[in-house]
Formats: sequence, C-alpha cells, structure tokens
Amino acid sequence: MGRTLALVLSGGGARGAFEAGVLSWLAEHRPEFFQQVRIVTSSSVGALNASYLLAHGMKPESVEGLVQQWCAMTVNQIMEITTAGLTRSTFGRLFGRRKSNPPKKPEGIFSTVEASNFVKDFVDWSLVEQNIRAGVLDAFAVAATEIRTGRTHVFTDIADDRPTPQWPNDKSMVGIRGPITPHVVLASTALPFLFPPVSIGDSWYCDGGLRQNTPLSPALRLGAEKILAISLKTTEQVDVPTGSFPGYGHLLGKLFNSLFLDRMMWDMDRLSRINSMLECVEDVYGQDAIPSLQRALVDRGRRPYAVVDYLGIRPSGDMGNLAARMLRNPERLKSDLGYVMSRVFNGERESVADLASYLLFDGTFAAELIEMGRRDAAARSEEIDRLLAA
Repeated sequence: MGRTLALVLSGGGARGAFEAGVLSWLAEHRPEFFQQVRIVTSSSVGALNASYLLAHGMKPESVEGLVQQWCAMTVNQIMEITTAGLTRSTFGRLFGRRKSNPPKKPEGIFSTVEASNFVKDFVDWSLVEQNIRAGVLDAFAVAATEIRTGRTHVFTDIADDRPTPQWPNDKSMVGIRGPITPHVVLASTALPFLFPPVSIGDSWYCDGGLRQNTPLSPALRLGAEKILAISLKTTEQVDVPTGSFPGYGHLLGKLFNSLFLDRMMWDMDRLSRINSMLECVEDVYGQDAIPSLQRALVDRGRRPYAVVDYLGIRPSGDMGNLAARMLRNPERLKSDLGYVMSRVFNGERESVADLASYLLFDGTFAAELIEMGRRDAAARSEEIDRLLAA
C-alpha cells in the first residue's frame, strides 16, 4: 500500500460547489484518487460535501450525485430571513449586554430550520457511521468553533485503534472522538450572526472556519503522509474604486474572506518550510539523521515530523464577481429568493459581491462554480499525478 492520502475540504458557504467541481474532474479522469484516500478532514460546507461522499462509499460514482445535489439547490432550501433577525432587538442580543439570562435558542439573521432540515435530508447519516465501521475511511474529522473558549473542537470518527488527535502544545485545538452526526455538521456550518449557534452537549458552536477552515493539522495528526486540500479562496480580487467608503456589505464580505479563507496558504507555506528543513537535514547529515531527529521531537512531546507531499487547489476566478453577474440577472436563478438577494446585495455593486457569494445557494451559481472547479483541477493534472504516485 502507498503512503496515506488525506483529502481536506474547506468551508465557504455556497462556494462549496467548487469542491464538487474539483472532485467531479477527479472522478472522471483520476478515479484511483478515491481508492487512495484514507483520511478526510473538513470544515463548514466542506463537511457537508465530505459526509455525502462517505455516505455513498467514497467512490467516483458518488460524486455525480453530489454534483446533482448542488445543481438542484435553491436558496429557499437553506435559509429564510427571520422577522426577529432584522430588528433592533436582535442586534441588541447579538452585541449588547443583557441584564437577564441569554435566550436558550440564540438567533441569527436567518432561520436555522431550513438549514437543519436540508443538512438532515442531504445525507443518509446512518450510512456515514456504517461506512466508517466498514473501513471505507480510516478517519473522518469535522472542525467546529466552540464559542465560549474560541477553541476549535475537531470531532473525529476513527475506524481503527489510532488515537484521537490531540495538540498538547496548542491549547486552541481539542480532539473529540465520536460519530459525525448531522448536528455536528450543522454546528460546523453555522456562519456567525447569519445562522444561530448550535448546541452539542454543554457547549455552543459556530462555523469551524473561524480557526480551522482548511484543517490540515488534524489530517497530519491522523496519519496523513500526503494531502490534497481544496480551498475556496479565490486567486483574483475585484478592485473597488477609491475615494469613498465602499459600504458595510463590502466590509462584511472581506471580513468573511479573512476569517474563513486565508489560512490555507499559511499552512501550506509552513508545510513547505518543514519539508525543506528535513530535506536539508538529510542532505547535510545523511538519512540516519531523520529518525534521530524524530525521536528527539517525540521525547520533547512533539510530533515526529516527516516530509509530507501536498497539493492545494483553489479557484482561479473571482467568485464574488461571478455572484454579482448572477444577481444582475436573477431570472436565471432557481429560486424566488434569488430576486430578493439581487435587491439586497445590489448586483450592480461589485463591492458586496464577496458576501453574496457565500449565501447564493442556487443551482445556477453552483453549476458555474462546478465548471470552474473542473477547469482548475484539469490545470493541475500533472501535480495531481505526482501526488498520487508519491
């Protein structure tokens, strides 16, 4: 058997259709990829995509169903604006100090009922647990942010006797062993302020992307020796004319970009630096130096670093710009709520486009992102081949 391959799926709301596009290209042109994957770590919408694949056996054929789900999606299935969500009292609950106890069910701008029902219906959750027990994967992990402490809780279902991932030198990360349920995924997808927090046990959770949007570290802790990570951070940005304040919609969109989408490049850079360091140690001191270094790290309570082959795929096009074009022609969208969004986000103004791209859960928009994902995967085909051969 080759080196252990992990698939890492990021969060990013409606942008998650891009991941389905990358996976669609792999299913058609590199079906052996799905046989190699033994670990999947995920956050937010990436957890939803991963759960669907696992429920359907992590096979190339399962990707077709995932693509169909995205292309049939409508905004109405995911969210409904609540009356309370747009009142001053709600913003008081979100930002103000309360003399009384906080509500038992915190609210967001959007109702959680539609999202909860969608998540439960999107996946046959009994098959997720069943396929883990059957050894379809060695491990499946979902990251969520625990609100009280700000820590990332990594919910992990493991098929064998490998230990639950822990970070003794990083108190911001906590590993929790147990089955991945729809409630865990719903917690991981709860965008702050837009969707209400989700309670699990005695804790409240929101979107896992706040701290671990592209959870590479959990993959490494679970034994990954090579990684394919799909990010939802675009490589292009639309410039907004200078001279005036671009608006709070623009500000919120950029805030989402920085909170949820910027960490993967930093993590990849750190992986590259560690790989280079280990290669230099081997070149200078010989092959025997690496095991000695690994033992010394273990003695100090650190993970025994090894060279990890990795590839990160992210969108080549601007998703915000694409969302703005869609909202300028709402008749193309599949849901009536798309017309409402076109008024709220004003598709003529590119400055709010980033925010819209997180929320436009529409099959027409998804189809465009899927095609972008297929193109970007095809453009990295040689690197994918090298990763699979490693």
